Order: sequence, then structure tokens, then C-alpha cells
Amino acid sequence: MHSEINIKLKQAQQGIARLHKIDSMLQQLKVEQIELARRRCELKKILRKENDDVYKLENSSLTSLFYTVLGRFEEKVDKERQEALAAKLKYDQSEKDLADVQMRIAELSAERAQYLHCPQVFEELYAQKKTELMRENGKTAQTILELEDAQNLARINLQEILEAIEAGEAVLECLQSAEHSLDKAGGWGTLDLLGGGLISTLAKHSHIDDAQSKIEDAQRLLRSFRTELADIQFDTAIQLETGGFAKFADFFFDGLIVDWFMQSKIRNSQESVSTVSSEVADILEQLQHLKDKENSLIKKLEEEIKETILKNK
Repeated sequence: MHSEINIKLKQAQQGIARLHKIDSMLQQLKVEQIELARRRCELKKILRKENDDVYKLENSSLTSLFYTVLGRFEEKVDKERQEALAAKLKYDQSEKDLADVQMRIAELSAERAQYLHCPQVFEELYAQKKTELMRENGKTAQTILELEDAQNLARINLQEILEAIEAGEAVLECLQSAEHSLDKAGGWGTLDLLGGGLISTLAKHSHIDDAQSKIEDAQRLLRSFRTELADIQFDTAIQLETGGFAKFADFFFDGLIVDWFMQSKIRNSQESVSTVSSEVADILEQLQHLKDKENSLIKKLEEEIKETILKNK
């Protein structure tokens, strides 16, 4: 009798939950947008300065003469060009990150419009069902209505948790892949320092390129993971600290051809990846506990609904 209205109620409730989640995600993304825009502006200034340094060195006869006399002109020019290239790569990456967030904001804002009507629809359907149930059997109907409402909310919470787990597992897989590439780069780097020659140098840089690609993917997935977590209620305060991780990613753009310096950076990067992986793994463990909790609640409410119906004379 109430199957059609139950379906519509469930759809409206899911729409409300999605609307709330989108609002939380947009709030998080807009904070990130401000920070990424600030960083892009800062990196643009650095890029301009590094390009100016290269230009001045190459076009200033006095400066050129000074370093030529010291026998360090080519070394100085190479160093300035490396710094300019590193600044350019960082700036380009900041533009990609900002564009990614802006695109996500636009997509969610468009999707949000589809659910704006859901709260009003839910209220109307809820009032209609309540009236019908009260007409049949007031007290029992009210109990069933409340239990079904709680069960629907638990199912929605469970779906949110499952989506967050999926996002977190994608991050973890990406980080583990990056860590594997860094381990290999570190091994080849040690051989390179011991005189491994061109092959070890090429192998090391190949693994670093792989790690760089994975880190860029991980940063994007981490943003997605954080937005998925935005609307989930944890028993304890939970934060995903990725500031150090974002800074660590800059290592890929800083002086990669300086071997003795790179080796220590690879080790630092391995530690950074390991730290973020541990944070993500800890959050996933909490999410698994929440998933089990919601599943138990859904089963418990289902039993209560059945018991209420069976007891009804």
C-alpha cells in the first residue's frame, strides 16, 4: 500500500543527503581554491625572479666577466637555469592543481541544482505518509515510521562511508606505488654514487619520473579523499595533514641533476610518503569501524521493524 510513497521518500532522503554532502565538499574545495590561488601567485613571482636572474647573468657583461675570471661562469649559468626550470615546473603544476579544483567546484555546483527541491519533496511525502499511517493505526504506525526513517539515514551514512573507503584505498594504492618507485630510485642512486655510470643514472631518473607521476595522481586523489570525509561524522576528531606532503612533492622539481643532494632528498621523500600512507591507513581503519557500526545498526532497526509489525494486532 505504501510501497510507492516509500520509494519516493527514500529517493528524496538520498537527494537531501547528497545535497548536504555537496555543500560540505564545496566548502572544503573553496578553501583549497583560495590556498592554491595564493600559491600560484607566489610561484609566479618566484618564476619571474628566476627568469630575471638568468637573463641578467647571460646579458650582464660585468657579471659574466666576474664568473668567467673565476672559472665558474658555465656552472653559475647552469645553476640559474636549473632554478628557473624548477620554478617553471612548480608554477605549471600549481596551475593544474587550481584548474582541477575549479573544475570540480563547477561540476558540483551544477549537480547541486538537481537536489535543491528534495527537502520540500521529503517534507510533503513524509506528512502524507504519516497521515495515512495514523489513520490506520496511530501508535504502531508512528513507531514504524520513525524506525524506517532511522534505517534510511543509516543506509545513507553507510553509502557515504563506502565511498570514502573507496577514495582512501585509491590514495593508498597510489602512494604505495610511488614508494616502490622511490625505493628503486634510491637503490639505483646508491649505485650511481659508487660509479654505476650512465645506465644507473638513467634508471634512477626513470624511477623518479614514475614516482613524480604517482605523486601528482596522489595529490589529486587526496583532495578527493578529503572532500569525501567532509560529511562523515567520526567519534573522535580526525584530520588528514597533507601540507608537508604537498611541499615534499616540490622535490621533484628542485635540482634533480645534483646527485649527492638528490640521494638525501629521495630518502626524505620516502619518509614523507610513508607518513602520509600511515595517516591514510589510520583513517581507513576508522572508516571500517564506522562501516561495521552502521551495518549493525541497519540490521538492528530491521529486526525492530519486523518485531513491531508482528506484534501489531
